[in-house]
Amino acid sequence: MPAELVIIGAGPAGVSAALWGRSRDLEPLVLEAGECPGGQLQHVYFTPRDLAGVEAFTGPELAEAYARQLAEARVPVRYRTRVARLEAAGDGVALATESGERIEARAALISTGLRRRRLEVPGERELEGRGVSYSATLDRELLAGKHVAVAGGGDAAFENALILVRAGCDVTLIVRGEPRARREFRDRVAAEPKIRVIERARVTSIEGDAAMRAVRIDGAGGATSIPAEGIVIKVGEVPNTEWCRDAVRVDADGFIQVDAHGRTSLAHTWAAGDVVRPSLLAVAVAIG
Repeated sequence: MPAELVIIGAGPAGVSAALWGRSRDLEPLVLEAGECPGGQLQHVYFTPRDLAGVEAFTGPELAEAYARQLAEARVPVRYRTRVARLEAAGDGVALATESGERIEARAALISTGLRRRRLEVPGERELEGRGVSYSATLDRELLAGKHVAVAGGGDAAFENALILVRAGCDVTLIVRGEPRARREFRDRVAAEPKIRVIERARVTSIEGDAAMRAVRIDGAGGATSIPAEGIVIKVGEVPNTEWCRDAVRVDADGFIQVDAHGRTSLAHTWAAGDVVRPSLLAVAVAIG
């Protein structure tokens, strides 16, 4: 018998949908590729500032609360279950997992969220954990007091540069084009003598062996090498939609297109959260 509602992804949007569905007497089934709920919350090591009424939760702590709520609501969750394909099936949809299982459902909600965008340059994967970082908050102690590069031009990159300065670092902020960060962050960075900003430059490789030692960039002055013991990469996010782009309409960047009610182009299928490119990427928006 087809499941009543299958939710793909157990981040804030998926968990909120599951709890809401249960409160409306639906029988949701949650499929999550990871080993626990939370999605990008696993990389948020401070209290999300956009959550009214939440005073002392880091992202992982909030994810633990999600796990308890799902259990208390008796919502079945299948972790380590990665969906590989979505298609129409009679009066509903069918999902195929990477393990070859077929799951039919009367309705599906896609809430697979985002993942961190990588630079995809030589040395990035090889030196991850040995200088290459994606969070100044998480790796603050490892990077403290060092010369660190930050790649990116948005709020996250500028905020991470400021976090590193507070940890005693000398920071080189490498911006591919012009800074996109809000004026608050740009002004604070401009006033900080330990942050050097290089605009219109891109990282071409990350150098090192046992540990990182330099970043090569290509900018207005040509190619050059910048000594650095670490780099924090903050160059945006990628929607986790490769598995369903043949089934639902997406935009040029892979975000799922939905109508005002969250409906996708495939019947019986909805989408919610960061995967639909909301006007604001925020935990509170995903929950809503």
